[in-house]
Amino acid sequence: MKTLRIVVLHPDGTVEHNRFLDFGEVMQTECTQLVEVKRNEVKSVYLIANEGSVPGLDRMELDDYVQGAAGFKDKADNLSFVPDYTDRSIPMSSVYEVAIGDKSKECRLCLVRTATKFTFRFKNMRSGAVAVNSIAVSDIARSTFLMPRKKNPMMTFEEADGSRSELFWIDWLKRVADESLETPDDKELADKRGWITDYDIPAGAVSDSVVVAAPADFRVAGLVYDMGVPKPGEAVYPVFYLPESKSLKEPGTGAYGEQAYTMAFELTDDNNAKRKFSRPFDNLKALFRNTHVVVDVTFLEKGVQVDVIPYSEVILTPEFGL
Repeated sequence: MKTLRIVVLHPDGTVEHNRFLDFGEVMQTECTQLVEVKRNEVKSVYLIANEGSVPGLDRMELDDYVQGAAGFKDKADNLSFVPDYTDRSIPMSSVYEVAIGDKSKECRLCLVRTATKFTFRFKNMRSGAVAVNSIAVSDIARSTFLMPRKKNPMMTFEEADGSRSELFWIDWLKRVADESLETPDDKELADKRGWITDYDIPAGAVSDSVVVAAPADFRVAGLVYDMGVPKPGEAVYPVFYLPESKSLKEPGTGAYGEQAYTMAFELTDDNNAKRKFSRPFDNLKALFRNTHVVVDVTFLEKGVQVDVIPYSEVILTPEFGL
């Protein structure tokens, strides 16, 4: 986090606190804040990190929501933008409903990135090197909401003993993220835990294929033998970020459901012949914010093998007391 804004609203939507924290050159992964609030109310607590990375958003616009002001909820909930992820200070946000009684209360609140992350890992079993010129991902929305637009705030998490816990969706995502970090190559985890599909993207958002060009010298070396042991060439494509999207597998059957996306590659082999091929993301049923999609691509002498390992990660966990 370069910056963090904490906004606390009364039940009637008026601002109780609007606090902006600037961490300067030393970015933070968490922070603790003490906020004195009126007792015996259910507060809406908005967290927005790195708002300076939101194109067109002037900090003064949000600063204007001083104590007692109305309209912040509508402003934040409806704010959409065309992201520019060349600045890796990715905007993050979340909103919680926190019930405050007549005693002090400590809350741990997490932020969710307003982006999806793609990592492509290449392995080359061919004798010659392969240049990856570009990767394209289909049906990506050009704009995104600042605040998450998930419809059902609760998710079911099956515990190790078979019991089920009802969790706020961000807490559910955190549990799944922790699990995925422990087993990052588990292709079955997403299906086991379930997919977040009940979310909205900006109305009228244009969706199209996004082409990400490779550095000019990006190559996956050919297979070599070391003391008779085959060693394939390996390389990781520069990580890139895209907006959350919603490309329904069966359009016209409802607003939510399973989604479908396609990846396309432009390659040049060691004979300077250009090749193009595309594959569906066979294991990617939604592209909700904060999803990290890992794709393993293996070049064979006669063919290409593609494995998709989607997971989500939540590392940033700012917290503060109320």
